[in-house]
Amino acid sequence: MEFLVHNISHSDLLVELSWLRTDSADVPTSNSSNSNSNSNRHTGPSTPSSPTVDVDGTAVPLTILGRPKYSLVQPTSRQILAHLQHHTADATAPDDRWTARCRATQLPIGFNLAAAPIAVRSSALWNDFQLRGERATTSRVARYWDRVAITAVYFPLLALLLPKWRHVLEAVDATRRAQLVYLISGAGIPRDVGPLADVGTGNSTEATGALLALFGRAFYGHLTVVQLHSGSNIFRFDDNVQFMTRELRPLLDAHRETLVDRFGDQWQAQFHVTIAYADGPPARLSALNAALRLYRPSYLHMWQLKTFWRDARLSLADVDFHAFEHIEASPVVALRHVDALTQRIVAEMQTFRDQFLAADVVGQGEVASFWLRKSRKPVLAVLLVEQRATAAGARPTLVVQRGMNCEVSMPTGSLCAERNAIGSALASDPTLTRRALKMIAVLGLTLRGDGVPDAHRIITNGSSAVSAIESGDESEERLQGLTEDRALLAASGRTDATGDTSSAQRLGSVTSGAREGGGSRKHRLEPLVDTGAKRPRCRSFPCDESVADGRTEDSALVDRNPLAPCGACNEWLVKIAEANPSFRVITFANARCQSIYVNQII
Repeated sequence: MEFLVHNISHSDLLVELSWLRTDSADVPTSNSSNSNSNSNRHTGPSTPSSPTVDVDGTAVPLTILGRPKYSLVQPTSRQILAHLQHHTADATAPDDRWTARCRATQLPIGFNLAAAPIAVRSSALWNDFQLRGERATTSRVARYWDRVAITAVYFPLLALLLPKWRHVLEAVDATRRAQLVYLISGAGIPRDVGPLADVGTGNSTEATGALLALFGRAFYGHLTVVQLHSGSNIFRFDDNVQFMTRELRPLLDAHRETLVDRFGDQWQAQFHVTIAYADGPPARLSALNAALRLYRPSYLHMWQLKTFWRDARLSLADVDFHAFEHIEASPVVALRHVDALTQRIVAEMQTFRDQFLAADVVGQGEVASFWLRKSRKPVLAVLLVEQRATAAGARPTLVVQRGMNCEVSMPTGSLCAERNAIGSALASDPTLTRRALKMIAVLGLTLRGDGVPDAHRIITNGSSAVSAIESGDESEERLQGLTEDRALLAASGRTDATGDTSSAQRLGSVTSGAREGGGSRKHRLEPLVDTGAKRPRCRSFPCDESVADGRTEDSALVDRNPLAPCGACNEWLVKIAEANPSFRVITFANARCQSIYVNQII
């Protein structure tokens, strides 16, 4: 299931106001300066400047964009909604003559009311609407317009969010899933209430939400549109939190439970929430984000709200898509963009990784048969320690300590890689202080022959780990050494756990890459080997290569990174960070170690 949550604001509603000239029987539209009574298709304003007609040598606009003033949003929306329901045979699916489209993109942007305009008192034009245009334009409107009507209603935010969301779903092949849109409306308590406004509810967006729901069902029939109204007060954080947790989140939880019953522990691959960041009070948006954060939502950020108001057009470039991992405080970062200390520890981890994989390829040692015979999931850690200078005036030296997890006996528990590295550092220098610990890097690998199908192996998670190194910008010497070891293994007739002796022949054909994503070692959705089940999707659309390699994976590759510290290790790291708040934890987007996550404990 795919969910889009959109908070409705006053920016969601615009109207087209037209001059009903007494010398013309036609209702003016924005298609041209002359009305065309034979055309039922309304394409919206064609240019920022509205069409004009010459009156006594003065160019008077025929149409102008406007928005209801603050305390008149609700009554104006109610009037338009009632008008549509009265004049359309099917209020849930108005026919094409009621359609308003963007001239540039041909996307539906609202409803054309030219066939049955809504009369507006000309004397109320200035009091009830904020008009778009320069002072000279609006002064001509005030001077010449004697009969005024609303001839179109536009929804510039939702009209842009829905097609953008669909593009995202198409990119991840999720258009066949159920798609639900939650429209959240509310009201605030105004300071000043106008004489024509509904006391306390004139600024409500509830009726606007009903119009948006009608728009969604009319032009995107595959969507299930759900409207939720919070009442007041949307300006208070506490009230918003209660609404989100008591009304919105239970609806999402109910759908989640349905997916759990159907898909079991793979439900996360079928459940995705996207939050529309468009407009609204800070308390509202903050509460929405906080309440839905446990779902690890993606975001549609509409960073330019007034393109339609200014240029009378829609632009998909005004909306940016962000995966949850990229909008976090610690996004994935390319190695070349980090400081020298971080580059140093990553280089040490790459060396550690290569040595471990080379030993695993030729079957040296007892890692698989004894040290990790239980989980068969090696975790490597590298700790960077700054040792104090031994002589006056000398500079401190950097020392690297390695650690690896061990599971010798399950009743005694496992020794995690992070704590192993910290203990080794202390054993090497009993005078070690917590301030001396700079950072620790953690990388997850997988032993060869762990049931990953031969055609889908990568070195980062098994005997085919060489493929991930081949695809990265790794040393040719390292790659040559690993390839030769693998070739020797095949030539000697040794087999891996699957009985395959042709592994070396596949080195050039195995593609590589790794899934980016967040989560802890204890609970995160692992990327799946392609066994017919629907894979989890990466929702990222990065604009630079800092996160690009997270999307270049083959559909069947497996990678366990990034691995956050477990609960026990995290307790150790918190104690270290209490005395050393700049202490950092480095995790990796994948086993290529070219993109990293930098996190601070405190």
